[in-house]
Amino acid sequence: MSVSQSRSGIVLLPAVLFTIVLLFGNGCSSQLFAQSRNDEYRDKYRQRLREADSLALTRKRNIIKSDVLGVMSGYFNVTYERLAQRAPRSLVLTAEYDIFSYEEFDFKGVSFQPALRYYLNKNRQPPAGYYAQPFAIYSDFKVTDTSRGNSAHINQVGGGLDLGWQWVIAERLTIDTYIGGVYVETSVRGSLSHDAIRSFQPLVGVNCGFIFGSPGQR
Repeated sequence: MSVSQSRSGIVLLPAVLFTIVLLFGNGCSSQLFAQSRNDEYRDKYRQRLREADSLALTRKRNIIKSDVLGVMSGYFNVTYERLAQRAPRSLVLTAEYDIFSYEEFDFKGVSFQPALRYYLNKNRQPPAGYYAQPFAIYSDFKVTDTSRGNSAHINQVGGGLDLGWQWVIAERLTIDTYIGGVYVETSVRGSLSHDAIRSFQPLVGVNCGFIFGSPGQR
């Protein structure tokens, strides 16, 4: 082997070694960095689970409330809200009884409204904060024409959306204000029968409620 070939080998060998170290060294550092990030994410996830478990043990999850505007208008309702154990949402069920008169017509009947409420404010602990609430509705009324003695049944089926804000006072009382709308199909059967009518109706209300249940109750 000539002197020039020996020198070229001596020059190339460190370059090859440097390239190998650079490649594998970067791979190791990338793996270490990825492992560190994974450990960080895992620690944050465990912390969120601990916070959720703590919330589940301290939060009262049941609310009974009624619409104060409805009482003044001639209908009575009761709403039950059940908070999810960890997620910022709740199941809401409203039952309503209506009895009122309009000119020569008397109305009375019942209505049921199941809903799923999503709390949107991350800075407040449910059930406090603003929310969006899609819902379905079914109503069955009896209307009587007092001047003629005729009567009919009115059925309504539909769905809608409420947007609102709920305050919690002294960890026991709630004030729930909302505005929204509902799209319903109304059918009339009986002596006052009429073709089905589809319509959109605005909604507004104020519910006052009471939070109950021992902390950690399921």
